Amino acid sequence: MGEEKSVNNYDIVYIGDSSNSNDDHSISDPTIYFRNISLSYFAAEPFEMITKHNRFKELCLENDNPEAHYIEGILQYFVHKEKRKGLYHLRQASIGEYRNGTYLYGFLFLALEHYPK
Repeated sequence: MGEEKSVNNYDIVYIGDSSNSNDDHSISDPTIYFRNISLSYFAAEPFEMITKHNRFKELCLENDNPEAHYIEGILQYFVHKEKRKGLYHLRQASIGEYRNGTYLYGFLFLALEHYPK
């Protein structure tokens, strides 16, 4: 019987070869995890972050996840009517190179007429 490759291990370590296994995730840095996790589902459904997943959003914000800043910017600007806080988070998303954050931040600044004349 041949050994199967793990679909979750991108280093192509074989299951059953415990001497060469990289499956120990106990030393993973949570800062890197929460900074880089994709929140694309929540970006499409930002209201889910208000009710069901607020603590998860807070962890992502604490670790400067650009998508989390984008979601928080939308919620602050459009839902809570906190324009300054919303623009702050959208700016953080833009700095983090989250494209939708950059677009929305730019559009809002154009709409507010905050651009060089």
